Amino acid sequence: MVQYLSAEFLSEVEQRGRRLPERPHSNVTVQYVVSGAPDRGEVRYFFRILKGRIEEARLGDAADPAFTVTTSYENSVRLQQGRLHPSAAFMTGRMRATGNRAKLMAMMPMVMEVTVRMVNCMTSVMTTLTIPPLMA
Repeated sequence: MVQYLSAEFLSEVEQRGRRLPERPHSNVTVQYVVSGAPDRGEVRYFFRILKGRIEEARLGDAADPAFTVTTSYENSVRLQQGRLHPSAAFMTGRMRATGNRAKLMAMMPMVMEVTVRMVNCMTSVMTTLTIPPLMA
């Protein structure tokens, strides 16, 4: 079983993300910070998106992120399971972004689309995914 937000999970995201449709001029590095992960606390990872495809998904900090997205573990799970849409998460403050505002505004629709596509293609992995229970 693959643990959610583990190196193995991100490796699977990367493999599947490389097969996303190409989108020229859609290049960005996004840092993610997820707080409150059971037994781990804060989890930091990043996606390097080139031409609309996830070329790199790794634990840790990116050297040059255009912006940083923060959310709670609970909301991250909901996003991954398709129970929370990225735009709704931003609009309600469940997800926040900081960094290069111009790049954020230009790239956010593409980043949200990539997120939604990843949720859709990860549904087959969800049966082999171990997600620790949400805190009450």
